Amino acid sequence: MSILSLVNAACTRLIESGIRPEEAGLDAEVLARHLLGWDRATYFTERHQKITRAFDKEYISLIARRARREPVAYLTGMREFWGLEFTVTPDTLIPRPETELLIETVLQLRPDRSINGVLVDVGTGSGCIAVVLAIEFPNMTIVATDISQPALAVAQANAKRHGVSDRIELRHGPQLAGLSGSLDLIVSNPPYVTAQAMQHLAPEVRDHEPHLALNGGAGGTETLRALIEKTSLKLVNNGSLIVEFGCDQEAVFRQIANATHLTDIQVVHDIQGLPRVGVATYRNNQ
Repeated sequence: MSILSLVNAACTRLIESGIRPEEAGLDAEVLARHLLGWDRATYFTERHQKITRAFDKEYISLIARRARREPVAYLTGMREFWGLEFTVTPDTLIPRPETELLIETVLQLRPDRSINGVLVDVGTGSGCIAVVLAIEFPNMTIVATDISQPALAVAQANAKRHGVSDRIELRHGPQLAGLSGSLDLIVSNPPYVTAQAMQHLAPEVRDHEPHLALNGGAGGTETLRALIEKTSLKLVNNGSLIVEFGCDQEAVFRQIANATHLTDIQVVHDIQGLPRVGVATYRNNQ
């Protein structure tokens, strides 16, 4: 049997497990390339080779796990974000393309890449946001916090992978605990799925990704609310909060931010036109 024939059979099995055909075909190919160490060009050139017994066994095992709806990113241990490869594990949320909008918003808010100051990534998970911003702002001090020690270990590995481990301080604890004021930027992709909606998520998310990084409580905004309420006590004058939230949570974001000393409230919409990222700035008018 050729590699292509095995991949086609795997695609059929994934479709039967409930995965959409277009996704199943790509997943079957990606897992094959992962085991073979091939890029896509090599795969298309060499996919008619006969399979080896070792490849057959390992590949069938991976496909069985994918059919049980384990995310491909956990099976390969990698996910691309901002054009960079990041290690991911079941201890960390898998980076989403929509979170790149948060990065874009920070870069638009602070177009001078030579600035210094302190930037905090709250709930860093895999560290993808902190690592990208450490690369984009080489003079800033980056602090990355998380309540999950295993997630911080993954973030540390990713910081080392991308050569910024000496510039990112990892802190174990909730949100901004232990950090004094004088923070220039606070960024976060907090949990914002409602407790009720959790049970209706895709199996890949519901059954495999860490609920700690997803569940935002009964209304989905408990973590967001706590973060915003603490932010104005930590930011320097003209310092800003940039936060991702659910597409139906714009009104709540504005309400909470307006109730604090944060001003210049803005909401950025994603490519689908949905509200996705909120920006608010602390102004000390005294």
